[in-house]
Amino acid sequence: MMCTLASALQSIFRSLDQRVEERWNIGNLSHGFWRTGAIPKLTPVDTMREYGFWQAKADLSGLVASSNGMTGQISVALIGGHTRIGIFLPNRLLEGMSTWGESLTDAVAKAHDGQSASIIRRVGGDTLFDRIFTESPFTAEWLLRCARDVDAQAVLETHLSWRVIDLWESALRAVMSRQSHDLGIVLHSALPLPPILTEALPLTLQDVYELNPGHWVTIVTLTAEELGLSELETQLQTLLPDHGITIQKDATQ
Repeated sequence: MMCTLASALQSIFRSLDQRVEERWNIGNLSHGFWRTGAIPKLTPVDTMREYGFWQAKADLSGLVASSNGMTGQISVALIGGHTRIGIFLPNRLLEGMSTWGESLTDAVAKAHDGQSASIIRRVGGDTLFDRIFTESPFTAEWLLRCARDVDAQAVLETHLSWRVIDLWESALRAVMSRQSHDLGIVLHSALPLPPILTEALPLTLQDVYELNPGHWVTIVTLTAEELGLSELETQLQTLLPDHGITIQKDATQ
C-alpha cells in the first residue's frame, strides 16, 4: 500500500507511542530493580511528526534531594541517513561517580552499547547525549521504502522503539546506580529482604549484609519523597510480617 512519507512518519511515531506506553504499563519498567529502582516513565509530547521529529519527557523528581519539577527528555530526528536520538539529563543528576568508579557522564554516554555517544555537550542546565545512526534501517533509502512497503515500515518501527527505550532505560539505570555519599535508610531485619520488595514499594536497594546470625542490614534509598519513615516502616512490617523489620531512624539525621 502506497502512502506519503509524511503519513509513514506519523504512523511510525504512533507505533513508538504505543510501544513506550506498553513498556511502562505492561512491561517491567514500572516495577523496581535491585540497585536501580523504577525507571521514570517517558511521556510523548506534541511535535512536528510529519517532518520526522518525536519527543518525550519524564518527571525525574525524587532521584536526588530537593529535585521537585526536574525533568529529562529524549528527542528523535528521523530524517533518514542521519537519524539522531538525543537524551537531555539535568546536570545535577550527573554529579558524582558510578558504581564502577567512572564519572556519571561517561557511564551514561556508554550505557547503551559500551560505545560513547556521538556528541556530549552541556546545553544550559542539561547535558545532551546525542547518538547518530546511519546504518539500515535508519538510512534515507529505507525511509523511502517505508512509504510503499509495510514490512519495511514494521522493521523500522521495531528498531526505533528498541533504540529509544533502551537508550533511555540504560541511561537512567546508570544514573540511578550512582554511588552516593549519603548512607541512605538503614533497615534492620531478622531475615534477608527479597529483591522483589522494590516492586511493591518505591525503594532502591543499595546494599545488604548479615551483621550477625539472624541480624540483617539493608541500605535503601526512598524514591518517593512524600512517604515518611514511619509510614515506610509500617508498610514494610505489613508486607513482610515475619521479617522483624525496623528502621534505624538516626541513620538519616
